[in-house]
Amino acid sequence: MASDKHKVRADMVKKALADKHKDDFFLTEVKDGPTHSVRHHLKMDAMAIRKSWSKPLISGYEVKVERSDFVRDDKWMGYLGMCHEFSFVCPKGLIEPAELPEQVGLIYYNPETRALHTKRKAVYRLVEIPANMLMYIIMNRLDNERHPFFSDERERIEAYIKDKGDRYHLSEGYKHKIAVQVADLEKELSKIRRQHERFDKTQAAYDRLKTVAEKVGCHGWFGDAWVDELEQMLLVGAVSSEVRYAVESIERSVIRLREAMGEQVEEECVTDGTGS
Repeated sequence: MASDKHKVRADMVKKALADKHKDDFFLTEVKDGPTHSVRHHLKMDAMAIRKSWSKPLISGYEVKVERSDFVRDDKWMGYLGMCHEFSFVCPKGLIEPAELPEQVGLIYYNPETRALHTKRKAVYRLVEIPANMLMYIIMNRLDNERHPFFSDERERIEAYIKDKGDRYHLSEGYKHKIAVQVADLEKELSKIRRQHERFDKTQAAYDRLKTVAEKVGCHGWFGDAWVDELEQMLLVGAVSSEVRYAVESIERSVIRLREAMGEQVEEECVTDGTGS
């Protein structure tokens, strides 16, 4: 019996059965017919259908993880007519072979290794599989075939090669387009950097010249009024020739600064799509 550390659940056993039948068509909770056909259905825990025309085989399984569930189960005999081989699957020791008819198989599940061990192989029985069960599987458990649809392996390979070539050309086209965009962005970035460098230099000259103007008494409390004050000082001859030369230099710098600032504003407007 499994300890609490290795408590066995029915889904764990079904997973092991699915692994065992990885090359077969495997289903769980299989009914013996369409839901609306009869009021009460037999429902097998798991079923595996071998994909073979020459040796068809439907294996049915009843999963038990509790002793009490096995003892009170009185419907499992009905599963014998739904499959060629029928077996109980449970943790080791939960069911003993002597408790089952000889034709019924017994498989033990090991929770530590998650492996199955056949204690007694089920006997193959030649039975006529119920048509209602097969219709239930077709109508309720099969999915529609999904695209892509190919008539043979050659057609699939040809389509794969063509699609691969198309994806390559598409990728190359996007790579070229992205490379062009990156180059354009790098040029724009270089232009913006040069503009900012020129602006920084002009701003530095402007600040230095304004400091000189303040030293000669032109404070200009509002905007660039200090330029007008220097101009008045020059007109009345209140400053020396050295100061006059400095003022002229200031005026030229201010003009260049304004022009540079004007160009910057126009370029930003064009970039934002707001230019006239």
